[in-house]
Amino acid sequence: MVAATDTGDGLNAPISYRFSRAPYFTIVDIRDRSPIKVESVPNAMAGGARGVGVAVGQWLLNSGVSVVIAPRLGPNISMLLSQAGIRVEVAPPGVTVGEALRRMGLLR
Repeated sequence: MVAATDTGDGLNAPISYRFSRAPYFTIVDIRDRSPIKVESVPNAMAGGARGVGVAVGQWLLNSGVSVVIAPRLGPNISMLLSQAGIRVEVAPPGVTVGEALRRMGLLR
């Protein structure tokens, strides 16, 4: 699972109002509704030129992500993720990653 976040604070990071240009991506591996690995990585593409959504989408595909959490997605990344069968869950900006995962029933 990947969420676009405003900080690198793991499960406590707030969901960013942006996706492809968010400052961080928080990656959470979940097993039996418990996090087994949480990692926040700076988004190297945040300041890129046009077409950042496609580059981020390709990175997500290469990373094997199955779920994305975002308040909304741009048309390019939305189409790419949809075609790849990646599940997109909507969460409002400012909600923490942990809370978003609990609301989705993915965490206890």
